Amino acid sequence: MPAPATRPPGTVSLAAALLIVMGVAGILAAALHLLLTINGLGDFASDARRFGGDPTLADRVEGGIRGAAIAGVVLSGVVGVLLVSLAVGLRGGLTAARVATWVVCALGLCGGAASLAAGLLQRDLGSDDPRVAGVFAASADVYPGWWVAAGIGLAVAQVVGYFLVAVFLAVGQRAKTAPHAPVPAAWPFPAPPMPTVAPHPDPSRSPWAPPPPPR
Repeated sequence: MPAPATRPPGTVSLAAALLIVMGVAGILAAALHLLLTINGLGDFASDARRFGGDPTLADRVEGGIRGAAIAGVVLSGVVGVLLVSLAVGLRGGLTAARVATWVVCALGLCGGAASLAAGLLQRDLGSDDPRVAGVFAASADVYPGWWVAAGIGLAVAQVVGYFLVAVFLAVGQRAKTAPHAPVPAAWPFPAPPMPTVAPHPDPSRSPWAPPPPPR
């Protein structure tokens, strides 16, 4: 008979659910980034010329911004599928999924910290060269004013999310490996033997019937 299926610990289920949410949110954020990039680059070249920027540098920056947005969508799609697959593996109790999740959490924490640093540095871009400063000024108008703050918030959410996944996995693994108290037997003593009765000479009478009255 196959062993009955066991449900994963509650913290492991929370980690799996959080991975799915993070994967879907990453894909949506990357898609929004691409849409904003396509919409904002329409006037980038003319704005760079208007601010006195170098046309050659403006073309390179425009290509870099567009390529980064496309690469972000592709990477977010791959990561989203990976996170959902890891969540399914965690729910199924696969050891490989748990180990891979630890690796992904470490990489996600590093990536989130790098994105946070890049977002903070992006707010202070500037140059003493007017031709470079003009390109920077035009690039600042590609995205809405709230996008830089939103990117910093997403980076912080990524760091917190991967940290929580790691904590949930650690708690679930500890609960899984903790020793359990032995379950006492339902009947600690052997059952008493049933009484035996000698066969009665009269097969029509029950052996448990009272003796007949004396004659």
